[in-house]
Amino acid sequence: VLECLYEISQQAAPPCKDYHQLTVTQTQVVFRVWSVSCPLRHEKPHPAENKKSHTDFLQDIHTQGHIGRVFGPHTLDYVVNLCWHRYDYLVRLPDWLLLNILSFLEWADIKNISQTCKRLQQLCCSEGFWAQGTAGARYGQSEVTIEGVSPTLQRRLVVFHRRQVLSRLSRQQHSKRKNSVWHL
Repeated sequence: VLECLYEISQQAAPPCKDYHQLTVTQTQVVFRVWSVSCPLRHEKPHPAENKKSHTDFLQDIHTQGHIGRVFGPHTLDYVVNLCWHRYDYLVRLPDWLLLNILSFLEWADIKNISQTCKRLQQLCCSEGFWAQGTAGARYGQSEVTIEGVSPTLQRRLVVFHRRQVLSRLSRQQHSKRKNSVWHL
């Protein structure tokens, strides 16, 4: 069984009602189209399937163009990169591991990583992420505006930043107390 690297499906834009599915495995690209027929003709839609190896897909401009029109240029770029074995391992990690990694970042880094893709944006805005260190904190209105970031994430980043500053001050005070004990 080949591991599925990427899969997407959707209905074509109006007026066409055809259904499209794209699957990328470790060795091939599979593009399926179900043509929606007129219900008065009593025809059953049969899928058309186009299977290509990664090498053949990279040389097939026609199939690439069709995928670009149906799923958009970003999806096409992503599939081409998968065929070149340029995998995006970070977004393939499970949520619990990504949340753990994100918990070590500074607020400016969280802001930046939240802008890289929808999945990371959703994780950065998720209650699960913010509950890790800010459970019980109230998100007040902030005068800080961070360009390109949603208001919800802005409030959370401010709370996160405040928590980081307090944590740093606490460590510094603890370190000063420890040093002063040694000097007695």
